[in-house]
Amino acid sequence: MEFKSEVFILRRFRRLLNLISILFLISLAFSSCANYGFYQFLFGEEDVDERFSGFLDLSGETVLSSGLDLGGKYSFIVVTDVHIGAGDVHSSKMNDFLDEISSLFESSDKTKVPRFIVNLGDTADGGHLSEFNEYNSYLEKIKKLALKKNVVSSAEDFKVYTILGNHDLYNNGWTDWKKTIYPYKSSYYFSLSSGPAGSALLPFSFYFVDTGNGAFGKDQLDALEKLLKSDANPKMVFSHYPFYSDNVPLMALEDTAERNYLLSLFAKNNVKSLFGGHVHRVFEHDLGSFSQVNTSALFKNGAFRLVTVDESSASVSTKLIEF
Repeated sequence: MEFKSEVFILRRFRRLLNLISILFLISLAFSSCANYGFYQFLFGEEDVDERFSGFLDLSGETVLSSGLDLGGKYSFIVVTDVHIGAGDVHSSKMNDFLDEISSLFESSDKTKVPRFIVNLGDTADGGHLSEFNEYNSYLEKIKKLALKKNVVSSAEDFKVYTILGNHDLYNNGWTDWKKTIYPYKSSYYFSLSSGPAGSALLPFSFYFVDTGNGAFGKDQLDALEKLLKSDANPKMVFSHYPFYSDNVPLMALEDTAERNYLLSLFAKNNVKSLFGGHVHRVFEHDLGSFSQVNTSALFKNGAFRLVTVDESSASVSTKLIEF
C-alpha cells in the first residue's frame, strides 16, 4: 500500500509538472514582448495602484524657445521596446539609431528637428539595474549629439521622457527604475507651446501613463479623469500597452470595461493621439476623434516615429522611420 501511495503521488506530481509545462508554453507563445512567459508573473512586483502616487506636473521643464520661430509646428521622436540587455539588441543597431537622429538634427526644416524623445517602455529586457544604467549611458550620447548639432544650448536641456513597460518590472525592477530613470515617476504630464507667452497658438498637453502590468488601475484612472476634464488643450496620451492590439491575443489592456471607459474619456476630452508599443508591431487605428498609433521595437525591429505637432490646426501627424 505504501508503494502504491508513493506511485500515486509521483503520478500526480508528474501531471502537475506537465500542466505547468503546458501553461508555460502557452504563455510563452502569447507572452508580451516575447521570450518570458510566466517570468513576468514570477518576478514582477506590486501592481499599478501600489505604484501610483499621483501625476507629476513637468510643465516648464521642456521649453520650446520662441526664438526658434517654428511657426506653431515642432517635432519629437517616439521609440518603444528598447530592451537593453536582450541578446538580439546589438551595438551596431544602437549606432545606426544615433546616425538616424544625427540626420534629423541636421534637417533644413526646423519643424522636423526632434526637440525631445518619448520612450514607451520596456527600456530594460530583464529589469536589472545594469540595464537601466546602460540605457542612461546611451541617452548621454544622444544628449551630447543634440548639443553638438545646436539643437539645445545644454545637453541636459534635451529631454527623454520614459514610461514603464512590463519588462522593466521583472526582477523587482521598479525599485531601481524609479531611482534611475527620468523623471523617476510612472505617471506624469506637461503642457507645451512653441509660441511666446500670450500667443494665440494653443498648447498641447502630454500625458504619460503607467500600464506596466497591462492594467490602468482605479487610482490612476480617477486622477487622469480629473486632469483631462480640467484641461481644455488638445492632448496626447502615451502608454506601453496599446488599447487595441491589432488582433494579437493578450497584448492590449486586460480589462475591456476599463479600456472602453478610457476611450470614451479620451473622445470627450480632446485627445488627438494615443501612442502605444508592447506588441513589436506597427499599426494604426482610427478611433473617430483620435487615433491609436503603435510603434515597433526600436533596436529589435529598427523602427521609430517622428511625430509632428501643428498647433495652428491642433493636429498630430507621424512618420514611421525604419533603419
